[in-house]
Amino acid sequence: MAKAQAVLDKVLAECPVPVDKIDSVEIVGGASRVPWVKRICSEAFGGKELSTTMNQEESVARGCALQAAILSPLYKVRDFAVQDSSNFAINIGWMGSAADSAAVKEDDGDTQMAGGEGEYKTATVFPMHSALNVLKMLTFYRTGPFDVKAEYADDTILLPMTPKELGTFHIDLPTQTEPKKVKVKAKLTLHGTFHLEGAQLVEEEEYEETVKEKRELPEEEKPAEAEAEAKPEGEAEKPEGEAKEAPEGEAKEEEKKPAEKKYEWVEVVKKKRRTKRTDLKITATGAPGLPDTMLQKRQDEEFAMQAEMRDIVETDEKRNDLEGYIFNMRDKIAEGGLYGAFISNADRDAFNSALMTSEDWLYDNPESTKSEYIGKLEELKAMGDPVAWRHKEEGARGEWIDAVMGTVKNYRAAAQEPGEKYGHISPDKLSKIEKACADLEAWLQETKAKQEGLPKHQKPALLCADMEKKNQELAKFADDILKEPKPKPAKEEKKEEKKEE
Repeated sequence: MAKAQAVLDKVLAECPVPVDKIDSVEIVGGASRVPWVKRICSEAFGGKELSTTMNQEESVARGCALQAAILSPLYKVRDFAVQDSSNFAINIGWMGSAADSAAVKEDDGDTQMAGGEGEYKTATVFPMHSALNVLKMLTFYRTGPFDVKAEYADDTILLPMTPKELGTFHIDLPTQTEPKKVKVKAKLTLHGTFHLEGAQLVEEEEYEETVKEKRELPEEEKPAEAEAEAKPEGEAEKPEGEAKEAPEGEAKEEEKKPAEKKYEWVEVVKKKRRTKRTDLKITATGAPGLPDTMLQKRQDEEFAMQAEMRDIVETDEKRNDLEGYIFNMRDKIAEGGLYGAFISNADRDAFNSALMTSEDWLYDNPESTKSEYIGKLEELKAMGDPVAWRHKEEGARGEWIDAVMGTVKNYRAAAQEPGEKYGHISPDKLSKIEKACADLEAWLQETKAKQEGLPKHQKPALLCADMEKKNQELAKFADDILKEPKPKPAKEEKKEEKKEE
């Protein structure tokens, strides 16, 4: 009871919502049936009556139902969000450097990791109850490679056998002549695990860029000599007071008309600054989990198990195929079965004997391999497939006879009564079509008569494949003749009338 009470006190201390603001308390789990558990939980929340509206063993069912209702267009639910959080705070540790003073001066919104030269510093980057799937940028100023350590802030609240250290991450920064900014991406993943996603060297560099600018040309001044030449001869300059005044309208018009400005495009070289980002290699050591060699070994074992399971499943499928074929064919080849008329009595007895032998073998050898089941099935199909084929031929034969006779009828009609559409084709060619139709009809009647005299359990004489082939041959032969284009009409020559002079 003391342990349970301590858990409740800790939860209430960390909860940002006061107890009197909590509307309801739901209790789930198998222990919820214990009376004293209900009592101390109720007392912890101010004597509130505990709600038990959810399945106590499968409380996740309500969440599944709510998610289904959110996704379904048939239901309207209130908008709400569930934010997963981390139960443990995570610290970052690093060895300080004299270059860290630059980080203090710059504030770009990222977490500045500063410290004195040779001083080991730590900072909490993900406090307790931080939202999951969050990325934080850590800024360091360094002149060479450095290490970053990650660990849980409080190891007393960790589960037993859980290590405090989360690993050391070596960031391989090439040696620099002056401290350079390094951005490190620390992420608390969706699964609550810590991970350094990457690191980048950030540099500001100047570069020259040639751009075109519009520049105004200076106004051209009139030379004094040109002004003197413009005045008439013998007209001297009048004194200042005697200068002629221009009419008022003309003066205003000159004032309104400004001098036309002229421009030109010139190339100017300007210096600009840009940010250059270079990805840096991160090597993790001491991180929780298996080393790469062991991880590869476990993956190989998993692939082997998957292959083994796949072989077991496929073997069961082939065993079921063999068993199903035995039962189905035994019923179908019976005298009153679907294939009964398409197998002779002697072949039926032999096939039934083979089916019985295979069935006995199947039950006497449950550990047989997939290839053995496939081999037994192929042996039975060698006897059963011809029977199934004769049944299939019988079912499709009537349709193919009608199709062939329809083709013969259509092309014979086109040859005997060409009309306007085929009237341009010579009678010799049309007679060839008639002959081909007659030959195909004669073959069909003759073979059909042979087929009618055969029992169904013998190999058919009139095959659907033969009828299909001959039908296509007749269609191609006739179409090649009938598609002959009509001759173009002859152009009438116009008689030119001679003009009498």
